[in-house]
Amino acid sequence: MALEIEEHPVESLSSGPKLCVKNFVWSEHEWPLINHDDFADGDDIPTISLEGNLSGKPCQDYDKVCQVMVTACEKWGFFKLVDHGVAIETVENVKVQLNELFDLPMDQKLKGARSTSLPLGYCASNPEYGQNLPWAEILQLLQSPQQVVAFARKVFGDQHQPFSNAMVKYMQALDKLGMKIFEMLAHGMGLPDDFFTKNFEEKEATMIRVNRYPPCPLPEKCLGVGSHSDPHTLTILLQDDVGGLQVLKSDNQWIGIRPVPNSFVINIGDTLEVTPLFFIPKQLIYTFEYWNVNLLSTLQAWTNGRLRSVVHRAVVNKEKHRLSVAYFLSPATSAIIDCPPQLIESSTNLRKYVSFTWGEFRKELLTQKRVVGKTALNRYLISP
Repeated sequence: MALEIEEHPVESLSSGPKLCVKNFVWSEHEWPLINHDDFADGDDIPTISLEGNLSGKPCQDYDKVCQVMVTACEKWGFFKLVDHGVAIETVENVKVQLNELFDLPMDQKLKGARSTSLPLGYCASNPEYGQNLPWAEILQLLQSPQQVVAFARKVFGDQHQPFSNAMVKYMQALDKLGMKIFEMLAHGMGLPDDFFTKNFEEKEATMIRVNRYPPCPLPEKCLGVGSHSDPHTLTILLQDDVGGLQVLKSDNQWIGIRPVPNSFVINIGDTLEVTPLFFIPKQLIYTFEYWNVNLLSTLQAWTNGRLRSVVHRAVVNKEKHRLSVAYFLSPATSAIIDCPPQLIESSTNLRKYVSFTWGEFRKELLTQKRVVGKTALNRYLISP
């Protein structure tokens, strides 16, 4: 029966040559062993509330909340955020607009297709890589109102305003939230509140990536996104109520992250963001090899390994579409990645890295024939 299913055509993810289910079957060692809606009671990432800490004078437990946030990033690299201050109308509107986009006929969506030289825009999976294809439609745009409008005009013509306005308003709200999270992480580690945020005034590499995962007839062998750790500094993820995000724990066991209404999932991102996606060779953007590199994150380098970047994936299901909206915050190319002395003094470890800039690291990555982040990062290791 499974072999018959593998021969079924996949119209929703075929933007060129017609693909079959077998084109989306992953390597056997990647097949998920738990379903999209398997959530273990008592074994989930922490939930943190920002109630009373978003404007004006912080509430009395501000220091405690900051410490809890740091602890979550030390142990899990993930947490859920509620009472986050982003208006529910802003969130629901962007979800409606994105679902309407993905519901359009393929030929209309392809008017906003990414180019061969710039992986920004719409794509249906990634067929040119031949294997381990993501079971997902993908939209990827920079945090740029001009680029959002340009994309929307291609797809919607003169009727682009509802989509454009919803996206721009949403990204602006998430950028503000991201700065608050950075301030609280810095505060919780005893650093100046602007220690991270001062490096994020430019938005040249901050971006949004939207995945919509159609119902899949063979979810036990396919993945929406394979095992990876995000190539950015910080991710703010909006997911719907379907479920599918799974995180790899330190004991190498996968757990499902239960969706919570009106919440975001926050996670620490990878050093590979030093190379914004539009600088990475096209043939490596969506390969399993690229995304599965388990690297130290920027915040790990900034904190001498105190905060963690954790591997996660997206599984699919037979019955429902799932929408996932990831906002990736990235510093300016000129930002200097250097752990502050007070964190080294409070750590049992010696300084692990010399300081470096995003630009230097990007150049080091691009001199390699294959994107292998640890090899590039080793250049900055301090010998014991």
